[in-house]
Amino acid sequence: MPPPTIVPAGEEPAAVGASQDHSYPQHHHAHRIFKVYVTGFGSFGNVDVNASNLVASSLPPTLHEKYISHADKDLHLQVSLIPHFQPVPVSYKTVQELIPTLYEDLPGVDLFVHIGVAPGDGYCIETRGRRGRYGPPDNNPNGKRDVDGLWPDGYAADKAARGKVPQDVQEIHTSLDIEAICKHLKTVKRDPTDKFESPTLSTDAGLYLCEFILYNSMAESLYDAKYEQEYPESKPATNPSSDPPTTSRAIFIHIPVHTDSEWLEKGRDTVMRIIGAIAVQRVSN
Repeated sequence: MPPPTIVPAGEEPAAVGASQDHSYPQHHHAHRIFKVYVTGFGSFGNVDVNASNLVASSLPPTLHEKYISHADKDLHLQVSLIPHFQPVPVSYKTVQELIPTLYEDLPGVDLFVHIGVAPGDGYCIETRGRRGRYGPPDNNPNGKRDVDGLWPDGYAADKAARGKVPQDVQEIHTSLDIEAICKHLKTVKRDPTDKFESPTLSTDAGLYLCEFILYNSMAESLYDAKYEQEYPESKPATNPSSDPPTTSRAIFIHIPVHTDSEWLEKGRDTVMRIIGAIAVQRVSN
């Protein structure tokens, strides 16, 4: 399942079967393409239609330049968005099996963005994934089971990255400067088409499927995944030797549960703003 061919903005795709000249005319510049893969969840509990999948599946193939306008113009940055082909089931077993295949099939993807819903009207960027405990809360034997009525084995994400995570790694943190991203998005000069809300930083993804997919994705990027970087970056994408280990290759965004058109437009614009800010931070020195 390789990423689709990326066509630089303003150019027409070559006809099928035609020979492709990968050189650029003198008035064009080769783009620094930053590839982003985006997932959203399916239904669960009383959420019949999950806004996270509606947002993820409706993103454009390429970010408009306004979302990355603060990037160095010499980079000629272009951000490619690749949505997952279906909503991810709210199932521990499915997530545990899915994440390794995504990284294996998409080694050239620079960033995996996972989206989920949370109560309230705010947007937040999660900064850490915890190994557990994903079991029932104290004095509540029913807890937060997944859609199959199950918890992960041992109530923990012990099988993340095909079990290659060292036993003492109980948390993985992002190496992205999320505080700077939130601050930047508060000061962005808006135009009439902007619908986004400024996100906040969060250190608690909820110890349910949202945090489970984040931990599995972070772990995969650190301990098992290949990363075929087309462009060098000033900072490594992962650091398994830091305490705690860190990665900039996986992130989670919480959005409100609302599914009416106004909220979906706001959610889509907010997610694109966050992705644009991350891409610029990743490629900037």
